[in-house]
Amino acid sequence: KRGDKSAAAVMDTLQHSIAGALEAEQKKTQVNDAKLRAVSQRVGYDDFCKMVAGAHLKPVKPCSADSRDISKPFDQFVLPKYEPDRGTAAVAVSASAITFEKPADLNDFTRTWRRRCKTDVDKLKYLRVLDLNALPVLFRIEMDPVLLEGIVGAIHTALCAAPADGDSDMAHLSVWASRLLAGVARVNRLDTTLAFAAKETEERLVEIFDAIMALAPAAGAGAEGELDADAVRALRAKYKA
Repeated sequence: KRGDKSAAAVMDTLQHSIAGALEAEQKKTQVNDAKLRAVSQRVGYDDFCKMVAGAHLKPVKPCSADSRDISKPFDQFVLPKYEPDRGTAAVAVSASAITFEKPADLNDFTRTWRRRCKTDVDKLKYLRVLDLNALPVLFRIEMDPVLLEGIVGAIHTALCAAPADGDSDMAHLSVWASRLLAGVARVNRLDTTLAFAAKETEERLVEIFDAIMALAPAAGAGAEGELDADAVRALRAKYKA
């Protein structure tokens, strides 16, 4: 009898070990699949973490007629839909008033870009604090295509999609955008970055350079730090736009 109990205990331990190993292997597979889906969908850092963290979750099945009848008496306990008041909406709007500091290195830049730059307004504000002449130092190897897409999208929103308050504002924005694109063009492997960027980015670059060319000064007439028409054409050629 003692031998039978000992054998049963060994079998239980073995079964638990096998079940644990199978569960760990299944979770590993689910996490890897979630990572591949996130990369293929080109999601942001926060969404990537959410997809990986929820890799083991399963979709909830639609309730059956029986379960619907059982839960019907409890419908009165369902909370009403939450509607934010005006104060909450004002707080959400004021979130765009966030300020940024110059990044210490690439990791600092990437962390701030992914976590705090949720809108094109925030992205433009963050890009404004960068030293445009030091972009090749900040991005020593190359620029991530997704980051380039975000930069181009923010510039497009400001320069092409949203009308400025006046011609002078648009002119200043055009000068800054051309200098930013010139700094990005000096980063290594620009051709590779452009090749892996989304098709929409190429289309937006065309519209951006059209807007910049319309405001660019004639050849030789640009002020200090301002790209004239010839310089803009040369920069546009680098972006193949």
